[in-house]
Amino acid sequence: MKIVKTLTLWIPISALLVVGFNNCGQSNFESSLDLSSLGIQNDEMDSEKLGLPYALLSAEQTLNSMLSVTNVGTANTAIINEYNTRYGALAGGNDLSMANSPVMLGSTSLAGEVCNSLVTAEKAATAETRNFFGSVDFAVSVGSITDSGFNSSVRGMARSFWGRNETADELSFLQEYKLEFIAALTGTALTQVASTSNLITATCAAMLSSLDAISY
Repeated sequence: MKIVKTLTLWIPISALLVVGFNNCGQSNFESSLDLSSLGIQNDEMDSEKLGLPYALLSAEQTLNSMLSVTNVGTANTAIINEYNTRYGALAGGNDLSMANSPVMLGSTSLAGEVCNSLVTAEKAATAETRNFFGSVDFAVSVGSITDSGFNSSVRGMARSFWGRNETADELSFLQEYKLEFIAALTGTALTQVASTSNLITATCAAMLSSLDAISY
């Protein structure tokens, strides 16, 4: 399960690298995650067969959970539209065996819209009153984000989204994603202050759509 959890954190991050955090179109993936190369069969994700007290959030539960753990509270029009678009890709039940590629990518896309609302709200608040990003200066470009500020944001999101602190491996994945995100920027994009919001939103979306966030 440690391998599966690590993999399902990396999948949302990989999806964000490919399609961006702005939900640029619906996924065409139709098959389940291919875990055979890791020696894990898809039916081994069946929570009942594994005897695990874990279950996947259904579509409606996923939306409600995302709104709750981010303190966004009420879905705006953009979130509702995204939910309606991704509804068919989200889990139709609660078994972990439903955690296939459409579910993970659909969850990532929905999380991106919820996180966009969260970042917008926190940018408008003073650093002292923010719930997650008090250590992030949204008035500077992404290259000016300190490791401590980024790590502090990860810690706050992990505690709220996952109900625990992030592990060393998870933090390493997210730090690697931060470096790849910055390295992918070119020209003026690297110096624009919007790049900071983009990184934080993308990181939030990856964490909010990881297996620990969409299961219970």
